[in-house]
Amino acid sequence: MKRATLSGFLACAIALGLIVAGCGGDDDAEEPVAQDLTTIYCPMERVGREAGVPQFEPAENALDTSELIGLGLDEAGSLAAEHDCEIIVSVADGEGQPVPIEINLKAVYVYTEDDVVTQIEGVGGGI
Repeated sequence: MKRATLSGFLACAIALGLIVAGCGGDDDAEEPVAQDLTTIYCPMERVGREAGVPQFEPAENALDTSELIGLGLDEAGSLAAEHDCEIIVSVADGEGQPVPIEINLKAVYVYTEDDVVTQIEGVGGGI
C-alpha cells in the first residue's frame, strides 16, 4: 500500500514540475506582428479575382490615408500626390458634395471641416 501511495505522490510531483516548467516567462519572446486590417491605403491595385470578385491590395508606394487626418486640404493634396493619389472632398462642413461616380483606385474621399481633413471615407469611389 505504501508503494502505491509513494508512486502516486511521485507521479503528481513530476506532473506538477512539468506544468510549472511549461509556465515559464516569455521575456525573450518577440511580440507577434500583425497588420491593421482597418487601414485604408491609396493607391490600390487589382491583383486578380477570387470567386468572381475582384481583389485589391495596396500598391508598392501606398499611403496610409490616416496620415491625412488633421491636414489642411492643400497639404493633404500634396501628400496624396506624392503617392500618385488625389483628394476628393465628399463632405465639406457637414454638407455632401458632388463626387465622381466612376471607380478610381487613386482617389481618396474625405470629409472636411474648415478645409481640414477630419475623416477618410474611403478609396476608389463608385456607386
